[in-house]
Amino acid sequence: MCGIICICSNTQKKSHLLDSFQCFKDTIKNRGPDSFDVKTYDTKTRSLLLSASVLWLQGRCMTKQPLETVKAVLVYNGDIFGGLPDELVAKEGDTKLIFDLLRSNNKPSSVLCQLQGPYAFIYFDGEQEKLYFGRDVYGRRSLLIGKSRNEVIVLTSVAKRSKEFEFIELPSIGTFSWDLKTDVFTVHPWQYYNPQFNTKLIQLKQFLNKEVAIEPNLENCKYFKFTEPSVKQLALFTDIKNAETKNIFQKLLNDTDWLKKVSTLKTLLENSVEKRIATQPKRCKDCIIDDNPCRHSLTGVLFSGGVDCAILALIADKFTDKDRPIDLINVAFDESNSYKTPDRVTGLQTLEELRTLRPERTWNFLEINVSRDELNEERSKRIADLIYPLQTVLDDSLGCALWFASRAQHGTVQSSCRVLLVGMGADELFGGYTRHRAALKRSSWSGLHDVLVEDWQNLAYRNLGRDDRVVSDHGRQLRTPYLDENVVKFVCSLNCWEKTYPSDEVPQGIGEKILLRSLAYHLGLKIASTFRKRALQFGSRIANKKENAHEVSERLCF
Repeated sequence: MCGIICICSNTQKKSHLLDSFQCFKDTIKNRGPDSFDVKTYDTKTRSLLLSASVLWLQGRCMTKQPLETVKAVLVYNGDIFGGLPDELVAKEGDTKLIFDLLRSNNKPSSVLCQLQGPYAFIYFDGEQEKLYFGRDVYGRRSLLIGKSRNEVIVLTSVAKRSKEFEFIELPSIGTFSWDLKTDVFTVHPWQYYNPQFNTKLIQLKQFLNKEVAIEPNLENCKYFKFTEPSVKQLALFTDIKNAETKNIFQKLLNDTDWLKKVSTLKTLLENSVEKRIATQPKRCKDCIIDDNPCRHSLTGVLFSGGVDCAILALIADKFTDKDRPIDLINVAFDESNSYKTPDRVTGLQTLEELRTLRPERTWNFLEINVSRDELNEERSKRIADLIYPLQTVLDDSLGCALWFASRAQHGTVQSSCRVLLVGMGADELFGGYTRHRAALKRSSWSGLHDVLVEDWQNLAYRNLGRDDRVVSDHGRQLRTPYLDENVVKFVCSLNCWEKTYPSDEVPQGIGEKILLRSLAYHLGLKIASTFRKRALQFGSRIANKKENAHEVSERLCF
C-alpha cells in the first residue's frame, strides 16, 4: 500500500510545485510508513512532481518509489494477485514488474487490463511526454484528480479541503492518458458494459473543462443477461419453505448441486484470503521499522459478528501462523457510554463461536469505544479531509466509523496488524440489501436481477476509494477478499436465485445472501450464519436516524 501523487504545472518553476506539495505531504506520508521520496521532472512545456510513500507488503525486500529510469517514472499503489508470475511477485514484489511491463509496451491499458487486484497508478513516459493514470475496474484504491485556479493539475491518493484546489474522484471507467504536448486527455475504457460510463465521463469533462477522447470504442463490451427461472430450478427453494429454520441450511447442503456451489465458493474465498495475508512480511506494524522478528498480530478483521466478517476470520485462521493472534476489531459509538451496540452484541456472540471452532487460536477482540466528543474532534481535525471530496451524511457516518475502527486503539492498546480484512462487496455480490427483497417482491426475479446488476456496476463509484483513504491514514492496508476477480467471476456467473433468495416465505437472516450463509453454516458458523444484515452506521450507532443519508453533511463542509 502506498500514497502516490503527481503535480503538473504549466510552468517550469519547480518552486511552485514544491509549494503546492506541502498541502499534501503529510497525508501522503501517513499512507506509507516504510519509505518516502519526492522527484521532479521537466518537459519542454511543463514541470512535474511525483512522490510516493510505501507500506511494504509484497516481495522479499521493499521497493522504494518513485521508480525511475532516464525516460520513465512510476508511482503505484496496489496489490497484484493475478496476471503476473507468482514466483516473480514473491521475489520482487509487483511494483517493479509492472514498471518493466509498462516500459516495454506502448499501450499501458493493454497491460493493466490483464492484471487482477486493486491498484491506482501514475506513469510518466518521458519519451512521449505522456502521463498515464487510473484505478482498477472496481475502484478499490483511491485516486483523486484536482485542479487549481492557476491551471495546476494534481493526481493524488488523498487530498485536503482547501480554497486553492478542487477535487473529484477519478472514475474507474478505464485507463487515462494525458498528452502533455497537445493537452489532450484520452480514456481507454474497460471492456464491459456500464450504463454509468457516459455520466462519469461527462462529469470529468465538465470538471476539467476539456474534451476527453475515447479509444477504442465500446462496441465489444460484455453484458449481464437474464433468463427467467424454471420450476425445476426453483424446486430446491420451494422445498425449504416448509422446513424448520434450524434445518434449512442442512437441507440445502444435502443437495449435491448446492453443495458443489458452496464448495467452489469456499475454495475461491480461501485462495483470495490466502493471497491477501500470506505474502506480507512476518513482522508487525511496530516491529518492521527496526527489522525485529516478532509473533505479534499481522492481520485484523473489521468485525461486527455478521456472516461476511465471520467467514473471513475463520478462513484467515487457516493461513495464519498458529502462534500469532488475529485481531477482531469491533467499533462502537454511544452517547450513554455503555457501548452495548448491536454490533458489539453480535460480535461477542460470534467471538465465542470462533473460540469454540478454533480454540487453539488467540482471538484478540478489540472493543473500540468512541465518545461523541472524540468523534467530533477527530472528524474536524482529520477525518473530513480524508473523506473529501465526498460529503454526504452517509459518507460522514461510514468514513468516521471506518477511520476509528482501522485506528484500532482500545485504551492504551493498539492493534499491530498491517492488513485489515473487510467484507465490502459481499452485499452487492450476494444480494444482502433490503432493496433486493423489495425488488423481488415488486418485479419478481427479473427485477431482482436488474437491481443486483445495477448495484454491482455502481460499486466502483460508491465508497471504496473513500474507505481506502480513511484506512490507509493509519498505515494499514485495506483488503477486500470478496472483490477478488475469481470470486466475482464465479458469483456473477450464477443466476440471481442461486446467490440470494430474499423471499418473504423464508425467514430474514436465511434467504438473503443464501449462498454465503450456506457456506458459513458449512464451516461451522451455525449462529453467525443466521444474523440479519445490519449496516455499519446503525450497528455501531454512529448514525443519526433522523438525518437523510444522501444529503450533504454540514460536518464535512469546509
